[in-house]
Amino acid sequence: MIRAQHIAASCTAIALAAASLLAATPAEASPGVCYLKYYNNPLIPGNEQFLVPEYNLSYGSNDYCVSGWQRQINHRFGEVLTVDSVFGQNTRAWTRLIQDTSPYSWCAGGVDGIAGPKTISCFEYENGISIW
Repeated sequence: MIRAQHIAASCTAIALAAASLLAATPAEASPGVCYLKYYNNPLIPGNEQFLVPEYNLSYGSNDYCVSGWQRQINHRFGEVLTVDSVFGQNTRAWTRLIQDTSPYSWCAGGVDGIAGPKTISCFEYENGISIW
């Protein structure tokens, strides 16, 4: 009887853990996964598809997609950011600089410090890379 109760308790714990994962948003589901989608930036000529996160990366974001964005910036500009998965002041400052600077300003969609699909696809288009 005790063994049966122990097994039932274990099964309940596993079911609750699984339910919490199903209810999580993509950014919360796993810190080691960046959920991506294909995006066609209307400001870039042609029908090229770019891989971008399923959600905007902004100040306070803390997940694996942020570290991917930080790696892309470092790949282009050198080791200017610590790859720590935290979208803090430095990541926001570099995002704003990219949005405001040629060759990115024409297709980044404006300067707001948010790494959304327009900014990221523009960066990938101009640099010919996608590091996630």
